[in-house]
Amino acid sequence: MIDIHSHLLPGMDDGSRSLGQSLAVLQQMARDGITGLVLTPHLKASEINVSAEPAIAQRDVALERLKAHGPPEVSLYPGFEIMLDQPLNAMAVGDRRLALAGSRYYLVEFPVSVVGEFVTRVLHDIARVGPVPVLAHPERYDACSPHAVREWRDAGARMQVDARSLGRPTTRGHRARQLVGAGLADVIAADNHGDGRSLLSAAGLVRRRSGGGRGAEEALRLLIHWNPMAITRDWDLAPVPALPIAERWTDRVRRFLKD
Repeated sequence: MIDIHSHLLPGMDDGSRSLGQSLAVLQQMARDGITGLVLTPHLKASEINVSAEPAIAQRDVALERLKAHGPPEVSLYPGFEIMLDQPLNAMAVGDRRLALAGSRYYLVEFPVSVVGEFVTRVLHDIARVGPVPVLAHPERYDACSPHAVREWRDAGARMQVDARSLGRPTTRGHRARQLVGAGLADVIAADNHGDGRSLLSAAGLVRRRSGGGRGAEEALRLLIHWNPMAITRDWDLAPVPALPIAERWTDRVRRFLKD
């Protein structure tokens, strides 16, 4: 398994606070079978548009320190999670130091209440000049629906569903299951913040609630291994077949009560 979204560079954002905390998580990931991890500290487009150099330098120093102490079973790659609080300027778009593992793929996010038409336009503006925006946790956005996600994909973006969302009895969880069930997700990632969030537990949940079988294993292979590996190697992503995930009646009741 390869995870393209994590916040384990100590002290860089709201993730891990210390080297020891990061190492403990990496050791657990190695036991879980994670073989590759992209480190993606938060970075705002408004900061990049002023100067990305300080953040890149800080990221690179922290990454080299983590590599020196981390378990050899887990390959570590540089990246950022870019908050598109404003459009990226022309010089920043295509700067692969901001990308996932130096590839054409850029992990991006928006404010939760962003309007769907704005998402489509911004993603299209990035994709039309070459980079491929990978939208982090699309299920978080109020504008998210299968119809909207099809438009975002048509604009050139790809979708990274959050592993923890898949089991949540909430609107966010329902959206995540819808995307995987409709074949609109390209990657599942854990978004670990120095805690117990895990691709392994997400894979187990998907197997249990999809009924398992050859189809489920093929979709999971693409979502947690092949497509994440393709991102780190700058390959094209493979289409993922629809994988319906059963929604329990208790989830529907709890979602109704919370909403």
